[in-house]
Amino acid sequence: MIRSSKVYFRSALNEGKLGRLDAFLKEYCRVAQLYLDEIWDNGVTHNNRKFCIAENKMDVPKFLSKESSPMVETTLSARACKCCLTQILGIISAVVEKKRRALWIKAKREANGQKIYPSLERDLLRTYSKPLLSNLKPELTSICADFREADGKFNGFLALKSVGKGFGKIRIPINYHRQLLKWNHGKLKGSFLISDKYAVFRYEISKGKKCVGELVGADTGLKTVVTLSNGETTPKTDIHGHSLESIIDKIARKEKGGTAFLKASEHRKNFIHWSVNQLNLRGLRQINLEKVANINFGKRASRKMQAWTNTIIQDKVLRLAEEQEVLVVLRDSAYMSQRCSSCGLVRKSNRKGEVYSCACGNVMNADLNAAKNHELDLPKIPYGFLGGKRAKGFVWSLGTEFTVPTSN
Repeated sequence: MIRSSKVYFRSALNEGKLGRLDAFLKEYCRVAQLYLDEIWDNGVTHNNRKFCIAENKMDVPKFLSKESSPMVETTLSARACKCCLTQILGIISAVVEKKRRALWIKAKREANGQKIYPSLERDLLRTYSKPLLSNLKPELTSICADFREADGKFNGFLALKSVGKGFGKIRIPINYHRQLLKWNHGKLKGSFLISDKYAVFRYEISKGKKCVGELVGADTGLKTVVTLSNGETTPKTDIHGHSLESIIDKIARKEKGGTAFLKASEHRKNFIHWSVNQLNLRGLRQINLEKVANINFGKRASRKMQAWTNTIIQDKVLRLAEEQEVLVVLRDSAYMSQRCSSCGLVRKSNRKGEVYSCACGNVMNADLNAAKNHELDLPKIPYGFLGGKRAKGFVWSLGTEFTVPTSN
């Protein structure tokens, strides 16, 4: 796995280094814009890979040789220009990837005599705006950047070398912080993202998977971020009294895209990350996590439900589990919150808010009940039991039999 961390250094640089660094960043951005304009407007070809918007050719090369590269007058070195050009090609490739795939699928379907479906037609008609490079940060590989540890006031120096004679060699002092020390035992990658205030260090961490430990199910929710089937839950509120529900209420009241909306969204992400970090995964070997997808698809959801996002929760659980060598298996969430974890009866009316109550006598927290269902390796529900209205519900057991109860 790859982990990254920012290291701020601007306060540790003298005026001479700051001036040379700022001059390099401005020249790098200027050259990057020239490369982008030339490739975007006129296209480029290398090793039979051609990119040209006018001809609908979206196969962007990963790198260019000196002969294929656009000519630009600059004080940057050839090595710095190579890093810049490779970064621009990556940006362009990410922008047009969807249309490139659509063109590839179209060619395959036409070769097989198949029809072009409507969503593919929309992707083929998609137009793209030229990427903005106003906030571009140089991505320098080992040919232009090198980090070496040192003894003394600083833990090491990040040297920007061979970037151009006018800039010289810029040695940036680096001090480790807690987050960087957490990943420092891994292998440092040979590329660095540089800005005027910080550098991003990336480490490759080797992790395996546990063979012993407990298997648990996990359910995500609006009131409680994550509930595990062993009874452990994330905290409902932080030390300031904020909960996920109260933050989502705040987001729902804000105008979308506004400054207050963005701040509230960042607060939501920070709260989810903090709450998931409180989970103790040491004794676990596997988590069966509910897979929530298209929860509001085709429905008119409230502003509150629009503000609830399972993606952030799922990504954080996956990240935390990976760091602690715990396997995460995504499970379909259909009917899991309606099924009784004790007798297997699936009935929508049994769940009322935060309480799940079944006629068999099982009464428990609804999220805990769903988590216990995710823990089980239940068989796939037959198509005949999906959808439809069944007041009595149906029994979903560990066996292969699906039955409709004969009594209430």
